[in-house]
Amino acid sequence: MRSIPSAAIRAIVCALLLIAASPKVLADGSITFFLEDEPIYTSSSQETPGFLMEIVLKMADTMNLKPNVRFLPWRRAQFLAMRTPNAMIFPLTRTSMREHHYRWICKLFDVPVMFINKVGTRKIDTPAQAKKVRGIGVIIGTPQEERLKAFGIPYVAMPGDQLYAALEQNQVSAIYTAKPEAILGWREAGYREPLQFGQTQQVLSLWIAANQDSPAVNTADWQEALAKIKQSGYYNTILHKYFGAEAAQLVPHHGVTDELSAIKRSKSATGSGRENRYP
Repeated sequence: MRSIPSAAIRAIVCALLLIAASPKVLADGSITFFLEDEPIYTSSSQETPGFLMEIVLKMADTMNLKPNVRFLPWRRAQFLAMRTPNAMIFPLTRTSMREHHYRWICKLFDVPVMFINKVGTRKIDTPAQAKKVRGIGVIIGTPQEERLKAFGIPYVAMPGDQLYAALEQNQVSAIYTAKPEAILGWREAGYREPLQFGQTQQVLSLWIAANQDSPAVNTADWQEALAKIKQSGYYNTILHKYFGAEAAQLVPHHGVTDELSAIKRSKSATGSGRENRYP
C-alpha cells in the first residue's frame, strides 16, 4: 500500500480546518435561539420557562420547527446572534444603534419603563429627582442603561437576575426598568415590601430579531404564527399567567384578525414571503 505524502496530508488537514471554521458551512439550516437565562421572559426552568419562551416556542410549533436553545450571558447572546447564521434572539429592543445588526422579525409588545423603589422612600418621577438618588440599578447592556447615560444619571449596571435582589437588599436605592417585569420579578422572588412606580420615562418595543444571514428564518411565517396564537387566545392566556393585571399594559391595541389578514395578503402578493420584505 502506498503511503500518502505528508504534504498531501497537511493540505487535507488545512482544508478540513477551514471548513470547520466557517459558520456558513457549519449552519445546517436549523434555527438557534441565543437567550439570557432569566425568570421573566426566557428561563431554563421547565416549570416556569418565561412568558416569551412559551410564546415563541408555541409560534415555532405552529410552523413545525424545533429550534436549538442556548442560554448565555446577555451580551454574549447578542454577540453570537449577530455572528451566527439562522440565529434568533429575544426579547430585543429595536433601537437605532441595533437597527442594521439584525433582521427584525416581529414586535411582541411595548413596555413602560420608569424609576421604581420601595414604598416609604421618595418616589422618583423625573430624571432631575433621580440624579439626587445614590445607587440606581439597571440591567447591563440594555436601552435602559443607555437612557440613564443620556440623562447623566449615575447608575449600577448588573445582570437582570440580580436586579430585584439588589433592591430588596438595599444594595441600590431604586431600579430603572419596566413596570410589569418588576412586578413579576419581585413577586416571583417572594419579596414582600411594596413597590412604588414613578412616571413613565420611555416605552420599549420588544422584538424577536434574527441574524441577517438567516435563510431558515421566514419573517412572514413568524409574523403569521404570532397573529395566529393571538387570534386563538393562547397569547393572552400566557400573558395573564405571567403578568396578571399588568398584562393590559403589554398588549398592543389593534385588531388581531385584521393583522392576520394583512399578513396573508402580503405573503400572497410576494409569493411565499421568502423575499423577507417585512420589517
